[in-house]
Amino acid sequence: MKGKLEGKSQNLKAFMFLHRTRDLLFRCQDRVVAESGLTAEQYSVLVAIAFLDAPVRATDIGRWMDRKVNSVSMIVDRMVKAGLVRRARDLPDRREVRLAMTSKGEQALKSANPPVARLVEEVFSSLSRDQTETLIRLLETLRGRALQHCYPEVNTEDLLSYETEDMDRFLKRMSRYTPGGEPPVKRRRSARRRE
Repeated sequence: MKGKLEGKSQNLKAFMFLHRTRDLLFRCQDRVVAESGLTAEQYSVLVAIAFLDAPVRATDIGRWMDRKVNSVSMIVDRMVKAGLVRRARDLPDRREVRLAMTSKGEQALKSANPPVARLVEEVFSSLSRDQTETLIRLLETLRGRALQHCYPEVNTEDLLSYETEDMDRFLKRMSRYTPGGEPPVKRRRSARRRE
């Protein structure tokens, strides 16, 4: 009996640490992106717009952020007023609204990315490469189980495989919004063009 209780309390302890760490990381991110005039939510919306294939809709951003569409719409409303994002009616379906970053939004994203990258490096510097790889595998396992719980009708293996590919595409696309983050091949080509 005692072993079962200890296992359950260990799971609860791990769950609480994971939850509280996520909240703390979000607060840290909120603090560093504030230097660029953004909130963590606004930064996430700009990242989603930069990452997702156009045309981007609020539902797409909601899926990317794991948020309800109405909460994304409220964030986008504030971002439109701040001049970070613009809305446009979709041409094929006038009921749909496409979202795009303005030049001000692109500048804010480019400005926020280096401090976010430094935050990530600082936090993860306490782990070895092996520990980080183990953490990624453990989080993938937990995410897969959580997806099964939330969406029992979805093939989670396919979804996790897609998310892994998604992450690679994400990292490649985000390099465009980080100063000096262009892939080396592109930099060499553009340097040749200048000569």
